[in-house]
Amino acid sequence: MAWKLLPVDYTDAVWSGLKKYSQIDNDDGTISLQDVTVYTNKEKSFFGAIQANRMNEALNTIMSMVENGTDLYEAFQNYFAGQKTLFEGKENSEYNEFVDYTNKLKAEGDGVITTIKTDYKNEIDSYEYTQSQVFATWFEMMKNQLSKDVAGNLQNQCTEIDDRLSSLEHMTLQNKFSVPLAIEGDTLTLFVDDTGKAIVADWKYKEV
Repeated sequence: MAWKLLPVDYTDAVWSGLKKYSQIDNDDGTISLQDVTVYTNKEKSFFGAIQANRMNEALNTIMSMVENGTDLYEAFQNYFAGQKTLFEGKENSEYNEFVDYTNKLKAEGDGVITTIKTDYKNEIDSYEYTQSQVFATWFEMMKNQLSKDVAGNLQNQCTEIDDRLSSLEHMTLQNKFSVPLAIEGDTLTLFVDDTGKAIVADWKYKEV
């Protein structure tokens, strides 16, 4: 068992003026005096049987070793070597616990990042699929509205769609969305300022 150091911080109790006692009348006709003095440092001034027994036990052990011919230098060397081993064992244990804790945090962090990446990819894939479906629907509706220059008009429409998709993808990646304000109805009517320019609304999604 590791040696528990004896206290070396005893102090004298301090009080102001004379000590004070209260008299207590006992049932057998005697009196007792109860110390009611206000002390300072009293908690570190007590030295009793427990402390004395520990000191005597340690001294008896040392003297018994001397009388039995024990080499105290070797004994102390062995003792301190044992204490060193205990200390190093505790140090290694705490270090290993710290390494395990940091590895656990890293694993949790990697898991969160992987989940975020997966969710983001799923959202982008879903968005692209939805946009392709919208484009296919739009294309079917536009077939009968193309002019004689079918190839040219189709290319213009495809270019416009590509521009819109690129704009939407940029807004999604940067989390900066903007869209012109419009009035819902049978026909699309945009809000404009005095110069005829469309009024645009900007917003971001809050990440939670």
